[in-house]
Amino acid sequence: MFKSSSIFALALGLGALTPAALIAAPHGTAIALQKAEAPVTGTVTVGHEGDKTTLVFSKDFSTNPKAPALQVVLLKSSTPLKTLKAPSYPLTPGSYTQVAPLKSYNGAQTYTLPAGVDINASGSVLIWCKQANATMAWAPLK
Repeated sequence: MFKSSSIFALALGLGALTPAALIAAPHGTAIALQKAEAPVTGTVTVGHEGDKTTLVFSKDFSTNPKAPALQVVLLKSSTPLKTLKAPSYPLTPGSYTQVAPLKSYNGAQTYTLPAGVDINASGSVLIWCKQANATMAWAPLK
């Protein structure tokens, strides 16, 4: 089990993380990001570094480089596109938890959840354009 978890971590470009650092929703697996308004590739994994929870985007992560002010946010719903209105899937104020501005439109990147944010209370992670109030991509956490 530990060997395969370590190999899995290396395949995701996560380097020398130990199996304990790969605790993820669900069951330690990478979760495929899904298109909302914009094409997306890659996965996200929930990880833990000490007492901090992280969101780790895979090295093959990519989204629309023309979208301004992209943010990584958490939503309670595990099926956000069912409750949001197409085509932009806008979020209402107070319905999401902002994690951080997106660091890059592509490539491996890690985000530490703000203090007090419980990943278990979140149903999905979204890439959201704050300026246009449009959901670009998402992944279920449950």
